[in-house]
Formats: sequence, C-alpha cells, structure tokens
Amino acid sequence: MKLPIVFSPRYDIRVLGIEKLHPFDSEKYGKVHRYLVDKVGIDEGSFYAPDPATDDVLLKVHDANYLDSLHKSANIALIAEVMVAALLPNAILQKHLLEPIRYATGGTILGLALALEHGWAINLSGGYHHAKAESGGGFCFFADVPIAVRNMWETDPDRKVLIVDLDAHQGNGNASILGDDPRVRIFDIFNGSIYPGDHEAARYVKYNHPVRMYVSDGEYLGLLESELPPAIEESSPGLIIYNAGTDVLAGDPLGGMNITAEGIIRRDGFVFRSAIDRKIPILLLLSGGYTRKSAGVIGRSIGNILIHVVGVRP
Repeated sequence: MKLPIVFSPRYDIRVLGIEKLHPFDSEKYGKVHRYLVDKVGIDEGSFYAPDPATDDVLLKVHDANYLDSLHKSANIALIAEVMVAALLPNAILQKHLLEPIRYATGGTILGLALALEHGWAINLSGGYHHAKAESGGGFCFFADVPIAVRNMWETDPDRKVLIVDLDAHQGNGNASILGDDPRVRIFDIFNGSIYPGDHEAARYVKYNHPVRMYVSDGEYLGLLESELPPAIEESSPGLIIYNAGTDVLAGDPLGGMNITAEGIIRRDGFVFRSAIDRKIPILLLLSGGYTRKSAGVIGRSIGNILIHVVGVRP
C-alpha cells in the first residue's frame, strides 16, 4: 500500500563535486528517504515516483525567454551561487543540476494531487520559493509551487490556497507570482535581516511576519501558534501548501536563526495538525536547509507527523 509521499532518486544533485562548494546539502533528499526507510520503517515500495516537469509544464508560470536563458552556463551559475559552474558545458548542468529540479517540480505537482486525494502528502524535495516568472535566484530555478497550483486550477479553478512558508528566507518568488491572485493567501515567518529583502513581493503577503536574527524556540513557536490558526480561519483555504524549511535550525550558515531540532519537530507537527484537524488537505515541501544535520531533523519530523498526526503505522 502506497503512502502519499513522493520521492525520486533523481532528486539528489551531483555535479562533478562542485555542489560541495555551496553550503546546501544537495543530497539531503535521498538521506531523508533513507531515514524514513531505515529508522521509521516505511517500505521502499510505499513512495510515489514523479515524472520530471517538461517545458510545457514550466511555461504555465515561466517566461520562455527565461527558460532559454538557462541554456547559458553563466546564468545557471548565478542562480546556483556557484560561479565555477559557469565553466562547465551547459549539457552537464542541464543533466545534473536542472533535471533534478525538474523532477522536484514534478514531485510537487504529484504531491498536490495526492494531498487532495488523501488529505495530506509530502514531497521529499520542492519548495523553491525564490524563483519568479522571469528569473531565478537563491538556488531556485523553477517555481514549483505556483506551477503546481496553476496546474490544479485548470480543473479546479475555485480552490483557494494558503501557502504557509516557514523557511528562514522570505518566499518572494511565490509572492510575486501568486500573491495578487484572490484565491491565494500567504503566511510567511522569516528572518527579516537576510536575503532576499524583497519589499515589492512583501506587498502581496497577507500574513507577513519578519523576525529578528537568532530568534529562538519560544518567540518563534509562540508567534506561529498564536498567528497561524486565525490566518487559517480567515483565509478558509481548500488546500495548505507548507514550505517546511530547516534553515531555521541553529547553526545553519544561511538562516541566521536559532531554532532547535525539537522546535522544528514541534513546528511541523503543529502546522500539519492545524490542517488535519480542520480537514484541509496539506502538502509539505522540504525547501531550504544548509547544514548536514538537516536531513536527520527532517526525517525525525516527518516520522513524528506520520506516526502522531496522520496515524501511519509502519
């Protein structure tokens, strides 16, 4: 029996070793999958496998000129923030960097469909929330959430969506693409002192909560637990998409926050339970996380959700 959890071995990003020049653990997806199999007891055959997003799918959101620009290695290097990648043949970057993100985008599309069918779903990748229609940034090439939402609207145009973004960084791409659509509301808690500082995108965020550097569990979880329930009640969504970034973890080199592993597990459980208790379908995406500890924390948190929130018994 399959669970509504989406994974592909193609999610992991390996580009001749140069991925190690970026703090992002580009192999965390496979590590989380392995944790769920080895530590939580999920059967290998229980996962759904996505198809990669084609150009036709990406064009639901992205400008054709932007997609064409990705055929220049220098442009990919800028978005990935690994400048040495500009020296590599574009075919290598297409195969080993962009193709995994195409699979991740396909995983978000599939995960959204599974969430509507089963009441919940998890994509063990995705959440590339800095990508805009005409540009990428912050290691985000394709706007998987807006693509999946617009794909859903083709057959379910009246469904309202609440994006809950708890990555350490402001979700400016999602806001710039979807934020002015009346069917979408965005709830965003992020470090207000770091990248991207996109004040234009912030205008489209209904529930905007920048926090201070090195915020700790008490303040962070108190804000979430007091502000999210009324946001859900007010927005009355037919779907919640949860960007569960682990770059909030203490010691993360890019997040600038001070949340413990236990705080993340409590956070994720609270968001998931807030949806499940209200019978609102929810899709969880991994988003950012730039420490080698992230994969283990994600695995523990998903294990907690499976066993204690949705009642899976491996």
